[in-house]
Amino acid sequence: MNWRRALDLVFPYIEALTPAQKEDERQRYDRDIAAIEAADYTANDQRALDEAQKVSAAENERVRTAEGKATTYLAVLAALVPVIITLQAANWEKKAGPAPDAARLVVLAVATVYVAAAGFHAFKTLQVQGFQRVGEAEIAAAWQTPSPLRKLTRGTLLATRRSRDAVNAKITRIRVTHEHLLRAFGTFVLLLLLDPLFYAMGFRSAAQEPAKPQIVVVERYRSTPPAPKLPLAAASKASPTGSSTAPRLTDGQLKTNQAIPPPKPAPPSARKPECPDHTGECPRRK
Repeated sequence: MNWRRALDLVFPYIEALTPAQKEDERQRYDRDIAAIEAADYTANDQRALDEAQKVSAAENERVRTAEGKATTYLAVLAALVPVIITLQAANWEKKAGPAPDAARLVVLAVATVYVAAAGFHAFKTLQVQGFQRVGEAEIAAAWQTPSPLRKLTRGTLLATRRSRDAVNAKITRIRVTHEHLLRAFGTFVLLLLLDPLFYAMGFRSAAQEPAKPQIVVVERYRSTPPAPKLPLAAASKASPTGSSTAPRLTDGQLKTNQAIPPPKPAPPSARKPECPDHTGECPRRK
């Protein structure tokens, strides 16, 4: 198996004819035209015309079949375009399965190439080409001759032979379109099987993995730093309010762990009279 055969299996394409093959085709065409021109149809003119019309109808049917298949394939390709867009969006948004993104992108790219190639050849099949046929002018001219049926038979066969290359090109392109669609279908099946295969092999996506427990440390900050802890002997020397009314602990109380009496409240300050009815201490009378 040479490299051309291997390439055709992976990516079917239309191989151009070599110069020697083109020369053979040209010589064959010339021989066919010469044979049609030199043929004698006088033995049975009507039978010869019927056979020529059958050949022409068969060629026309081949053209209609190829163009009909091309139209059907284009409809299938139009339905595959939203599928490709959806799969690509799911891959970029990380909504796909456990298959690696690289493998999924490669398979999707191959499927897109096959779909694009199938669409190209389908459009080329529908491309309008020049065909020859026996028209009204040829029929009118044939009936002006002594042998009109012989003239129509020869004209029909010549038109059919001259259009054969265009018909064969359409058939070749629709065959290549079919091969590309077949490979695109297989690629899409492989794309759908990627996630189950990788899941069976133990791969998991980020959404399928169990959530790991997290430890949250909450720190509370006070508005003022806490007061330093003083030893018991130092705390007995200073009162909480800074006044000297806190009782001092004796050595006996510290040793016997006696109850500490509450601090005595400070005496109220002397109230100065502010009314004229008070004694002479009121500052308003002075």
